[in-house]
Amino acid sequence: MYYLSSSLADRINYDEAVRIYAYESMRAAEVPVWQINPDKLARYCIKLEGLPKSDDPAEARARYIDAFRRTHAEMIRDEIDKAIDELPFDIGDVDEHIQPVRLLWMPNRDSLDALGDAAGHFGDNGGDPDGNLWLAPVSRFSPEELAAAIAAGGKVIDGYAFRYPRVVVINRRMSYIVVPGAVALRGWCGYQIDDVGYALDRNVATAVCAASIALAKEEEEEEEEIDQN
Repeated sequence: MYYLSSSLADRINYDEAVRIYAYESMRAAEVPVWQINPDKLARYCIKLEGLPKSDDPAEARARYIDAFRRTHAEMIRDEIDKAIDELPFDIGDVDEHIQPVRLLWMPNRDSLDALGDAAGHFGDNGGDPDGNLWLAPVSRFSPEELAAAIAAGGKVIDGYAFRYPRVVVINRRMSYIVVPGAVALRGWCGYQIDDVGYALDRNVATAVCAASIALAKEEEEEEEEIDQN
């Protein structure tokens, strides 16, 4: 492993060496890449192999873990692109349906009680949203509602909004990361009544959007076949 000093060349060499090691470690894992926690794997590798000598051990550790995170995100994106390419029909450019948005993230259902009527922004036609998180655009809340949400444990974060025409479920044990109507990723919620979903991560937004549009496309083709017969 490269020595990490204050020189830019050392940093580039270090980051690239860790990236290669992270890639090899994740490829060697006995589970799909979407089931890997990059932070836990990085810490395990540090414990197993140790860090290289450095002028700043804390920075070396932080850069090591960050390299695992970035490598993991790149590998997830590759798996998503591969899954979309292998769908039995064309769903177009998914990225056209994704936009950055400022979100309010509530930690759990209990925290919604403090919001009163504003908790309705986290409901889907009277029910819970799909997915595993409570996310809604900050723009929907008044300053008073936003203050109450933050006091109840909510966080204002940068995230992504995406088209969500059909219900998507989470199945972490799928052999594919994306199929029509299902994904193997967490970190999102979807409101089919509004045709919109929200995610913390761009890759997750892409996956869920693709799964939702793919299911809509699949249903359309099935209806066309029925009409033709």
